[in-house]
Amino acid sequence: MSKASAVAATSALRLLEQYEEGKSFFWSSPLHTMLAQGEWKRLSDAPSSSIGGNALDTDEQPNPGLRYDEPIQGLLHRIQGLLNEAKQAGGVNPVAVGAIPFNPRRADVELYVPESVQWAEPPADSDRMRERLPAAGNCSIEEEPAAAVYEQSVRSVLTRLNAGELSKIVLARTLCVTSETQVDTHQLLRNLFRDNAHGYTFAVPMRKSQLPKSIVTTDNRVISVGEKGKPRTFLGASPELLVTRTGTRVRVNPLAGSAARSGDPEEDRRRAEALLASAKDRHEHAVVIDAVAAALRPLCKELTVPEEPSLIQTSTMWHLSTDIYGELADAATTSLELAFVLHPTPAICGTPVEDARDEIQAQEPFDRGLFTGMVGWCDSRGDGEWAVAIRCAEVQGHQLRLYAGAGIVPGSTPEAELAETAAKFGTMLRAMGLQSAGATREE
Repeated sequence: MSKASAVAATSALRLLEQYEEGKSFFWSSPLHTMLAQGEWKRLSDAPSSSIGGNALDTDEQPNPGLRYDEPIQGLLHRIQGLLNEAKQAGGVNPVAVGAIPFNPRRADVELYVPESVQWAEPPADSDRMRERLPAAGNCSIEEEPAAAVYEQSVRSVLTRLNAGELSKIVLARTLCVTSETQVDTHQLLRNLFRDNAHGYTFAVPMRKSQLPKSIVTTDNRVISVGEKGKPRTFLGASPELLVTRTGTRVRVNPLAGSAARSGDPEEDRRRAEALLASAKDRHEHAVVIDAVAAALRPLCKELTVPEEPSLIQTSTMWHLSTDIYGELADAATTSLELAFVLHPTPAICGTPVEDARDEIQAQEPFDRGLFTGMVGWCDSRGDGEWAVAIRCAEVQGHQLRLYAGAGIVPGSTPEAELAETAAKFGTMLRAMGLQSAGATREE
């Protein structure tokens, strides 16, 4: 590992152009742009004994706000051990980059220390004035689950919600896309970078050992997923910050409550105003904010939580948003520790969390993997940025798998939640060029 592993670059756009599929981690946020090249060591290769130099190295948690079950505690030990090992090998403030799944007890963590890291300022507006080119073409699309099955799942969970067994649950569905041409992952990343000025654009190289497999859908169709020997990449453009930590300063930005954008300015404004006034959406948002604030209060000596949500927009959606700021009580608390205290939030899982997670497993006919996990970076000093892994896809060869979810609360309707997931797919479909190319849906 190079001792001069972190260097400054001239621009975010230059880092984007240096991206290489299967070899690079790319990250663009309102604070930084990062390009990490090469792989010094992946978490799965890190020995569990290489731990030291952090409060987490003892069996006792000195901070009562840091409570994890054994698998998460072990994962944090292994990540800290990997960073310590990189530091001992000569790294100057080494960085771990990648993604952690929705349920790290069930799916692989895609986290590693790179060989080198370049940093740049956040993207300038001029960086985004580039033509959007198609990243895939002549595509077929398979829904999983089918629309009617998804609507039935929403009806099923509404029964539990109306009975008071759950307060909220997030149900997701996927699109399995096959392109006649190989997907241009670099162009797909360029398009996401171009279209998402205020969010978190990312590309994570995944393990290369994935073999082709088939998925049997709920209506007995067979979908092929994966291509042997091709790089796998998890990429997307998330609007939602899970947590950022700079020194003792903390920021989180939960989103909950959504509405699709409209191409007509008057209608678009009407939808935004309706979302901000919606009792159903404000309740859904309040559930998330209350849970996030309750998790952070034991860790912060100061915490500022606005009383009212605001609106933020992406190219395809309006969201209710609350910016929460805090000052840590213990300067040793790392961004990853904070992320695991918060994850999964009700914004992507539900509440009560364990009951919602069980219901998700029962209702969704696929493993979420990295979708609704967290993606970002953490350095050996504890600073870092972690976004919620939404508006994303897994890409390999000619195939992509897109993900989208919707929050279900009392008052939700199956038709509206199905429409919300369709709108959220728009971020990736637009970046792929499918909306203009005219993808074909196979029923």
